[in-house]
Amino acid sequence: MFDVETGKRLIGWSRRGGYDVTTKGDTRFSPLVIKLADGRTIEEHYQCDVKGYDVGGVGWERFKGKPPLNRKTRDELYTDFKALYNGWADENDVLLRELLSLAISHGYMLSDRFATSDLNQARALSEILNERYDW
Repeated sequence: MFDVETGKRLIGWSRRGGYDVTTKGDTRFSPLVIKLADGRTIEEHYQCDVKGYDVGGVGWERFKGKPPLNRKTRDELYTDFKALYNGWADENDVLLRELLSLAISHGYMLSDRFATSDLNQARALSEILNERYDW
């Protein structure tokens, strides 16, 4: 994948075939593992806060697979999900640079084997890498 304007090679994402950023791959990048400043995971923030079910809560499992209670659009949900990863990335530049190297060595791809839509961590992380770094 290339940026049409700059010709720069981009990091892409898929369900399979790239560097796996799930709990079955490199757990350091999984929303189930990454903890934010308040001690809750990205998944807890997304399922409880972003979708509007239990702001500040931790019982995310009850809300997984359910539509947002607050009627956010798919685009709004993704924007908020990616913002959670961007917040984490702001504090983890060394780890993010390592991920860039791993993605490049795996065909410029990240993968999320559990993704059922384009709202997933492989997409969010690939976009963040493309936006933050020139290589």
